[in-house]
Amino acid sequence: MAKTLGEKLSQNLRSQWSDIWNKINYISIFQIAESVLIELPATAQTQAALSGLAEEAIEICSQQTALRHDLMGRIYHWLLHYAKYLGAYFTSVSAATLLMKMVMALPWKVPFNEETLKNFKVADLACGTGTLLMASCQAILDELIRTRYQSGLSLEPADIQQFHKILMENTIYGYDVLPSAVHLTASTLALLAPEVAFVGMNLYVMPMGIDHKLKQLGSLEFIRGDETQTQISLDYSQTEPIKTSASGAKAVNAKVPKADLFVMNPPFARSVGDNLLFGSLPDERAALQTELKKLVKQYHLSASIVAGLGSVFVATANKHIADGGRLAIILPHALVSGEAWAPTRQLIADQYHLETVIVSYDATRFNFSENTSISEVMFIARKREKKVAAEKVRYISLSRNPRSIHEALDVAGRINRTKNVTSLSAATRTIVTNGSTKIAEVVDAPLPDGDGNWTGALYSQFNLFKIVHEFHSSGTLRLPGSTKSVTIPLCKLQELGDLGPDRKRISEGFRPSQHELSSCKGFFGHKSGKVTTVAQTPNTNLVVRADSPRGPNYGDHLWERSGTILIAERIRFNTHRVLSIGFKVPVLGNTWWALKTTLHLKQRKALLLWLNSSLSILEFFSRRVVTQGAFVQMKQPAWQKMLVLDVRSLGSDELNALAAAYDKLADATLMPLSKLAADPNRARVDFEVSQALNLPDLGSLRELLALEPGLGVASEESELEEDEEDDEEDES
Repeated sequence: MAKTLGEKLSQNLRSQWSDIWNKINYISIFQIAESVLIELPATAQTQAALSGLAEEAIEICSQQTALRHDLMGRIYHWLLHYAKYLGAYFTSVSAATLLMKMVMALPWKVPFNEETLKNFKVADLACGTGTLLMASCQAILDELIRTRYQSGLSLEPADIQQFHKILMENTIYGYDVLPSAVHLTASTLALLAPEVAFVGMNLYVMPMGIDHKLKQLGSLEFIRGDETQTQISLDYSQTEPIKTSASGAKAVNAKVPKADLFVMNPPFARSVGDNLLFGSLPDERAALQTELKKLVKQYHLSASIVAGLGSVFVATANKHIADGGRLAIILPHALVSGEAWAPTRQLIADQYHLETVIVSYDATRFNFSENTSISEVMFIARKREKKVAAEKVRYISLSRNPRSIHEALDVAGRINRTKNVTSLSAATRTIVTNGSTKIAEVVDAPLPDGDGNWTGALYSQFNLFKIVHEFHSSGTLRLPGSTKSVTIPLCKLQELGDLGPDRKRISEGFRPSQHELSSCKGFFGHKSGKVTTVAQTPNTNLVVRADSPRGPNYGDHLWERSGTILIAERIRFNTHRVLSIGFKVPVLGNTWWALKTTLHLKQRKALLLWLNSSLSILEFFSRRVVTQGAFVQMKQPAWQKMLVLDVRSLGSDELNALAAAYDKLADATLMPLSKLAADPNRARVDFEVSQALNLPDLGSLRELLALEPGLGVASEESELEEDEEDDEEDES
C-alpha cells in the first residue's frame, strides 16, 4: 500500500533528525524529538499535527531574524509548569537585550578584540534557557564589530565565526538545576553560529537535593568554593554536576571562573509565606533550608534568606567576581527598599559602585520576567578596587517597557547616546524620547548610604525624586517652580511611639468575636469600601486565648502594645483610601500596625491629619516595598524610619489649628489614593496642613503624585483580600 503524505513526512523527519544527532550535533533536541516521534500513534490527527508543525517551521525559517532571538526559550517558558516552585520566572528577550546593551556601553578596562575576549568571562549561576547569556553574546559581538570598525580593520565572515568560537569555548559559563533548560541553552547558543564547530561549552546542570546524606544546593554550592565535587551515583542522576553542550552531556566537576561579568535573573523563592524555598523538593526542603542557613552563616555572606534565594545568589556571585568586574542582575523591586534586602544593598554599597538602576513604570508591564506580574528592577554594579571612591548612580525610569528586541535596541541606543544627564541639583529633567513619545526619564544622583533605600528607583518622575531628596536631606520642602524652601519640623515615627504586634502574633494571643464580651477591642480587615474615613470604631472584640501556643497570658501581654492610632501594613493605591486611622479607645488590628504613644489627644489628631496628607503619601512612596504595581507593603522598620510631622514641637496655635481641622475632616469620605488629585476632601486635608504650618499650596504636589504609575494610574488588578492570613515574616 502506498504511503500517505503524512506517513512520508513522519518517515522523512525521523530520517533527517537521526542524521542530525548522529552525524552533526544537537542531541539534546533531535534525539529526544525522534524518540517522541516514534511513540506517536499513526493516526490522521497525528499526521495533521505534524503537517501543521512543518508548515510553521518553514515559515519561521524563512524569517532568519526569528532564529536569533531565543525562540525556543520563549516556548519553553510558556510551557513551564513548575516555575513557581523554583521561583524561576525567565527573563524576557527584550529585557535581556536592554540590560546587556546598557552593560556593554559602559567603559571597560580593555577594548574588546579577539585576544582580550579569550580572557573575558561571563557567568550566569541561574541561566535557565540562556536568555541573558544569549543577549550577552550578541552584545559582546556588537561591541567587537564596533571596535573593529573604529580601528579601521577589515571584518570577514571568518572573523565573526572565530569570535563565536571564542565566546562559546572560553567566555560563556552557565549553570542551572533544570537539565532541560541547560540543554536548551546549549542548543540556542550554538544556533547563533550553526556553521561553527565548538570543542566544548561551559554549561553545567547543577545537582540539587540529598544523596547519601549529602545536601547539594545547585549553583549555591559555589558558596563553598569555585569547584563542586562530583559524587558517585549508580543511576547517573542529578546528584552529579552534568556538563552540557550541543553534542551531549557528561558527569564532571563544575567550576566557576573569576568572572568579569555576572548576569543573572536568579530565582526569588523565599522561606516565608507558602514556603517555596526549594519548593520543588518538598520532602527535602527543610534539610536544604537548614544547610543553606548554615552556609550563609559559616561563610559570612551579606545576604538574607528571608529576602529569598536572589539575595544569596548575589552574595555568591560576589565571591567569584574579578576586581573591576560587573554584576548585571534582575531582582524583585523589593530590593530597593525591602528590609530583608538591606544586607544586599549594604554589600553593593561596601564593595561596588552602583552604576545603573532600571525600573519599569509602564502601567501594564512592571516586570522584566515572563510568567509573572511581580514588579522587578534591573541594576548594574561594578566591583570597586580598594580605596577607590564610588561615584554617582544613574536611575532610569522607563515609561514604556520594551516589548521586542528591536524596541529594546532602540531604547538602549537612545539612552546610551543621551549626554549631560540631569543631576538632582538641576532645574530641569532629562527625558528620552523616540521623537514624539516619552521613553524614559534619566537622572544622576548621589549613591545611597549603606543599606539605605535606592530612592531614585521609587519614583518615575525626577520632580518627585528631587522633592523627597531635599525633604530627607534637610527637612525642607520646595515645590517645582519655586525658589523658596520651607522648613518643616520632622522626626522619625519611632520617636513618637512604638509599633504593636503583627497579625500572626495577634492570632496567637486572641480570638476575634462579635458575640463574646471583652475589654480588648480590635479592628480587623481593610476593605476599601468600608474604610473610607480617618475616624473609625472597633469592629470586633478580642478574646484572650487560654490555649495560646505562647502561654495563657500572651494576649494580655500583647494588649499592652495597643494604641488609638493604626497605620496600614499594606496598601493597594487604586482602591484603598487611608494610610492611618484613629479611634477613641485603644485597639489592635490584624492588617494594621498599632501605634502606642504618649502623645496627648491634640497631638494625636494632628499626627493623623498629617499621615493622610499628600506630604505623607510622598514620604510613604519613598519607604514602600513594591510587590505588584499598585500593591505595596510597609513593614515595621519602614514605618519606624518614616519622616512625619514632629507634633511635639508645634506651638499651641499650630496644634489647635490641626486638631480642629481633624475634628472637621475625620468623618469626611476620602476617595482612593490613586484619585488624590480629584479628591476634594484630600485637598481640604492638604489645605489645613498648609495653613497651620505656613506651607505653600500643595495642589501641584497632588498633581505630580497623580501622574505616578502605581498610584495615580489606575490598575485593573482586583482588590486584595485584606483579611487573608500571612506569615509575620513576609518581608521582601
